[in-house]
Amino acid sequence: MDTITDTGYADSINTSSSTAQPPPQLALLDFFFPGFSVFTTAFQKYLGIDLNVYIPLVILCGGATFAWRYFSEYLWEKVEKHLMSTVEVRTDDEIYNILMSWVAAQKFAKNSRRFVVNTNLSSRSWFLWRWDEEEEESDESSDGGLVEISGQKKKPLAYTPSFGSHSFWYRGHLLLFKRSQNREQASYLVVSEREEISLSCFGRNPWVLKELLQEARAEYLKKDSQKTMIYRGSTRAGTTEPTWQRCMARTSRPFSTVILNEKTKKELVDDVADYLSPVTRKWYSNRGIPWRRGYLLTGPPGTGKSSLSLALAGFFKMRIYIVSLSSISANEENLATLFAELPRRCVVLLEDIDTAGLTHTRENGTGTGSDAADAKDGSGDMVPGQLTVGNGANNTSGRLSLSGLLNILDGVASQEGRVLIMTTNHVEKLDKALIRPGRVDQIVKFTLADGEIIGAIFRAIYAPLEGDEDIAAQPLQEHKQLIGDALEDDDDEKKKKLAEQAAARTAEIVAAVEALSETFVARIPAHEFSPAEIQGYLMKHKRSAEAAKTAEEPVVVSGAKAEHGAEDVTQKRDSGYGTPVEV
Repeated sequence: MDTITDTGYADSINTSSSTAQPPPQLALLDFFFPGFSVFTTAFQKYLGIDLNVYIPLVILCGGATFAWRYFSEYLWEKVEKHLMSTVEVRTDDEIYNILMSWVAAQKFAKNSRRFVVNTNLSSRSWFLWRWDEEEEESDESSDGGLVEISGQKKKPLAYTPSFGSHSFWYRGHLLLFKRSQNREQASYLVVSEREEISLSCFGRNPWVLKELLQEARAEYLKKDSQKTMIYRGSTRAGTTEPTWQRCMARTSRPFSTVILNEKTKKELVDDVADYLSPVTRKWYSNRGIPWRRGYLLTGPPGTGKSSLSLALAGFFKMRIYIVSLSSISANEENLATLFAELPRRCVVLLEDIDTAGLTHTRENGTGTGSDAADAKDGSGDMVPGQLTVGNGANNTSGRLSLSGLLNILDGVASQEGRVLIMTTNHVEKLDKALIRPGRVDQIVKFTLADGEIIGAIFRAIYAPLEGDEDIAAQPLQEHKQLIGDALEDDDDEKKKKLAEQAAARTAEIVAAVEALSETFVARIPAHEFSPAEIQGYLMKHKRSAEAAKTAEEPVVVSGAKAEHGAEDVTQKRDSGYGTPVEV
């Protein structure tokens, strides 16, 4: 029995039993990594490598990695909280567009291996203006003179860092740009509307972040230095909260291109300049007079009311804020919020107020007291899709009442420092409380084109100007060629001679246009056509080789129209034909 016990047979049974029972650490690894024991057995059998020796080292490294990850996150959180300064940027604010346009121009963004490519750097929130540096990109012309629509080809690609943290140096300071997604936001928002961006720097003083934002803002505004920015009252996405939406930035129109009586233009410019002067503001304050100024532009359609507003804002480097009183969301609360958010120096434009239900409400109301009392007691018929004007207390429709509008314009809580411009085609339809002195300080009347305006339009279209190579007449192209030859020639005497020839040629063209304009004015009846009608006809001939001569053609047509009487002209104008633009 003992012999049998001492044989190798008994030992082989014990050995197989021990092999079937893996060590505890191996069983633990098999629990977390199924099949690990089979893998180690195969390595030991075929390669002679015992991986069990390295198991403690693997466990130690894994534990250290996990511990370091947890500790580093905890440590970084404390560093960010106590040793760093951070600025967060909301996507529903214009500063988002400012910062992203700055980031896209930086070297670290262009060299990043993880990046997002865009053709539009602005927030995709529908209530934000979509910034595009090629917004007013001019079209190229082919050799045949045909316009080639190449805006899509010329639109640049912008590269910005992808989601995560990106480090870069700014003025000797290490900064972190962090871009992340907030997945807790409402599901109806698109990805970029859930985006969050931030800038961080080491140190408890955030001055370097503020300098960066100031630099980004200065570069951003520099692109708009020659443009007039236009905002429109709207609401934020998914809410009823009112906000100003930047809808476009148009190249500032020179005030000299506004076709209006020169005396009227000068008086208007002088009045606005005096109002915007800091001395005037102090004068108003010392005498307890509200620092506000209002203008009413009245006249037939196509006479240049909106164009004057745009040119006036561009002349004084102010933004235009447009309010639609006919909007369904234009109630007293929303309008008051919008006016409260206006900057101190801006133009507020209320277009076509005669179509907003604000016509003769005092006469239709029950009160007959002062302007304020009449405004509060005034009532008007409800206009579908427009504002309801009526008694402020009884107006339960949620629309804007006349008394509410008057309180917003010049009430106790009304904004100061802005220039209010209202336009109307029918001033006689407006309630007197709306246009009384104090609310409207000056009324600018626009009329149909007289001789002075007709001549000014003619000269504005056909006079030689810079940048007219594609549309001007051949003499002007020859004039440009002379200028080019003068610049390329090294002989000073020759340069002087060519410059004199170019100046003489320009004077000749101007004199010819002036003579033709006098003939044109003599054949067009005054006060029969709007400036837009005259400009619309002359624009058809702007590409003619002999542009000034072809301008005589509409004289006969206009004379024939005048013979039919004012009724035919009025019908044509009321139908909207021939008045697509304002001058």
